[in-house]
Amino acid sequence: MLCNLRVLAITLTLLTTFGCAKKAAAPPPPPPPETILGEDNENVQSLFKGDQAVLSDQDIARILGTQVNLADRHRLAILSLSPINLWSEDLAEVETKNFNNLLQALRSSPQLTDVRFLPSLLVPEKRTVPYLREAAARIQADLLFVYTARIQSFRRDRFLKSDEVHAQCVAESVLLDVRTGIVVQTGHAIENISMKKTPADLNFGETVGRAQSEARGKAVLSLANAVNAYLAQKAK
Repeated sequence: MLCNLRVLAITLTLLTTFGCAKKAAAPPPPPPPETILGEDNENVQSLFKGDQAVLSDQDIARILGTQVNLADRHRLAILSLSPINLWSEDLAEVETKNFNNLLQALRSSPQLTDVRFLPSLLVPEKRTVPYLREAAARIQADLLFVYTARIQSFRRDRFLKSDEVHAQCVAESVLLDVRTGIVVQTGHAIENISMKKTPADLNFGETVGRAQSEARGKAVLSLANAVNAYLAQKAK
């Protein structure tokens, strides 16, 4: 009986010893996920896991920390994302004048040596930044000026007569650095035109079309001037 008690005591002692050793040998907890620290050592890691599927925190930190030098960016391509419906020769002439004014304005920048429209054959179906960069790179453009114009016309107003129309154009633009894919400048312009029907107009619809084209031309020209001012500032 005494022998059995001794065996039991020894067994309990061994179990206790090995159990403690096993607990002591447990692996350390995994390290916390890598974080990106700002200048003040604050955590700037995204709080949304789904964001990592688009851009990692490391990629975003590298993008935000990149300084784009435009000193050697001299070739610019132009792309309009707004379709224009031309149904008369007079309206076509107005839009041609608008395009020429846009080219002339951008070509007046000392920074730019080559300015041209992106050929329609190269305009991608998916007008996302990666595809637009590829299209601009194919014509060796350093910069891509993309703009869109939204037109609203008003025919009934307490201050408008039956033969008058008021058109408003809201235009937006981005200046994309083709090499890095970074948008270096954005623009926003609003232009208003009031126009009265003339004997030369086929109908009042053509009067409305002319007002819309004039407003579009002024708004896009304002965006181009903003680009020139931005490039001139960067050249200093």
